[in-house]
Amino acid sequence: MRPLGFLAVVPIAALAAAVALTTVPASAAVPVERVVKDAAEGDKAYDVRSVTLRAAEGTMAKVRVVHGRRVAVGDGVDVWFDTDDDRRPDIYLTGHAFSEYAAFKARGWNGHGRDISNRGCVALTMIARRSVIRFDPSCLAPSARFSVSVRSFVEGEPESTVDYVPGRDRLTRKVRSYLPGQ
Repeated sequence: MRPLGFLAVVPIAALAAAVALTTVPASAAVPVERVVKDAAEGDKAYDVRSVTLRAAEGTMAKVRVVHGRRVAVGDGVDVWFDTDDDRRPDIYLTGHAFSEYAAFKARGWNGHGRDISNRGCVALTMIARRSVIRFDPSCLAPSARFSVSVRSFVEGEPESTVDYVPGRDRLTRKVRSYLPGQ
């Protein structure tokens, strides 16, 4: 009876070793760049065509929003960042074309808390057909992955013309906060 018991254990041990060798760590499955495409929508005042999330090369990660037309007076963007894997926004950025922007510690989707603009966590540039946001994923706390939600709008236009990517109160899939080895 002893030799059979030994033979039964060998295949199980071999199977466990094979699974361990082929299992990919969760962090390796998260990309360093992600592009979220959005269909052209003629009824949106400041249409978003794509949002690209890119891991930090050094200290700042980047989110690039490509719009359907050049930026004009009255255009604006709001961006919510989830930096701690709880699928709720941690940082809220709001900005208008050719104007200033502000960053806040987020309180969910509908409100914001303390102004963190002076911390240097976030920078917004709106030029040509792009809004480029550079931000420190670890501004509030250490961050391994991040995701975003983008809202583009034109001041004074009805709510029906606002464009959300990937959707209202929804976040993109995650991207690593930093390049591997950083």
